[in-house]
Amino acid sequence: MLLLPGLLSAAAPVVSNVRGAQRAGTKLIDITYDLADSDSATVFVSIQLFAGGTALPAFSLSGDVGAGVTPGFNKKITWNAGQDWNRRYTSSGSARIIVDDMTTTTPNATMAYVPAGFSAGSYGSHGGSGQTVFSSGFYMDKTEISKGTWDTVKAWALANGYTFDNPGVGTADNHPVIGVSWYDVVKWCNARSEMEGLAPVYFTDATRTTVYRTGQVILRSTYCNFTAPGYRLPTRAEWAKAAWGGSTSGPYPWPSYYGSGAEILDPSKGNYSPNALMPSAQHAWDIPYGYCTTPCGYYNGSQSVNNLPAGTAIRDMANGFGLYDMFGNVSEWLWDSSYSGVTSTTEYRDDNYKGPDLGLGDVRYFAMGKFRPSSWDYQGTLPPTTTRSTPYNYSYTSTDNPFNIGFRTLRGL
Repeated sequence: MLLLPGLLSAAAPVVSNVRGAQRAGTKLIDITYDLADSDSATVFVSIQLFAGGTALPAFSLSGDVGAGVTPGFNKKITWNAGQDWNRRYTSSGSARIIVDDMTTTTPNATMAYVPAGFSAGSYGSHGGSGQTVFSSGFYMDKTEISKGTWDTVKAWALANGYTFDNPGVGTADNHPVIGVSWYDVVKWCNARSEMEGLAPVYFTDATRTTVYRTGQVILRSTYCNFTAPGYRLPTRAEWAKAAWGGSTSGPYPWPSYYGSGAEILDPSKGNYSPNALMPSAQHAWDIPYGYCTTPCGYYNGSQSVNNLPAGTAIRDMANGFGLYDMFGNVSEWLWDSSYSGVTSTTEYRDDNYKGPDLGLGDVRYFAMGKFRPSSWDYQGTLPPTTTRSTPYNYSYTSTDNPFNIGFRTLRGL
């Protein structure tokens, strides 16, 4: 396998002199590059690999990639092609490196910055034929939207021409809001935008003259102003990228489990149900079968969205981007319609892909937490080839208001 250099650049910082080669006697590919930045001590680096123009499932990466990369010469990223793309080869490979200097300031204390980079595959999947999708940087809520925040915005919205099909429920004001439909959530995003004096994203038709405030409108991508500074739902690709927190070595924001060197899901760190995980469905990132600590367990209920002091409760660690509950607690509504999984379309490979504007527009995906454990009431039984996926391929109709699905929002730059 030979990976040929591609033309790589970023506005500032600047990537140059990229070259690639297979390490002799192995299935490892080394991509070497030079990195210059006049005003940043460290940067965030991500990479996308191609074979004849088709994006490859490049997830097993190490070296000068991810957060904290220092500018300099002969920086090196190693791709484990044998793990991600085994028994395949190309003589016309290329690479694309994206560098973000992380100098953007978040608009408020409740949001975190997710740098420009690539998702964890077409479904957020690891391995197989999954392709990465590039997304520009954005701001995302650090936590799931609480019932208290929902009520505050909804009260303003009801006084300003908005209607909702469901009131929204929650265990307490500081717990995630649930029982809200996709339509409710999208209108709420617009209301939050207008309440804060921001231009909204969602409109009732392609003319984008009437802000979506009432009813059940099957929204198309053409109805949306994705360049507006207002709040919106994340796409599957954006959510998948955010969920990984910039990691290239493993999915979880804590040290390896029991010193094993492997990053394995620890039920003391997340609110999900592991009870139905059987040995036949076990995977390297799962807990040892039968292990569980209080308060994990089936039908344990949601936990608060508050950032609790480390060591005092479950879910006390943010991922590398500062995001909480990207697995467990509640599942989360996403923008994409159920036909957004089409990977053969040209637009799928476009930057900042929002999903093809076709299909059953009233059937929407939701993010089932992170990996197997999806929410407090569901443990998941996904096959090993998808256990590292974020999010998995599940959907509800836009009018459904499930008891275990909430949401978080994002804003573009």
